[in-house]
Amino acid sequence: MLKVVLAEILKRANNLDASKVGEICIGNVNQPGGGATTARMGQFLAGYPDTTPCYAINRFCSSGLQAVADVANSIRAG
Repeated sequence: MLKVVLAEILKRANNLDASKVGEICIGNVNQPGGGATTARMGQFLAGYPDTTPCYAINRFCSSGLQAVADVANSIRAG
């Protein structure tokens, strides 16, 4: 399911080149290894290069919200 979401992001962003993405942040609840392996597999299957940093947040019910907050804070910080 993550592959589909990550691929759709590129498509909806006017067919953005995946190599232009600076970082991928995934909110993932209670997955083995904190979700890092699942996030990385989704990244590769969706066509993002292995040079794109990817990390997963495991915060149970607020994983997705924390991921959005982290990305927003990173953008705000420059």
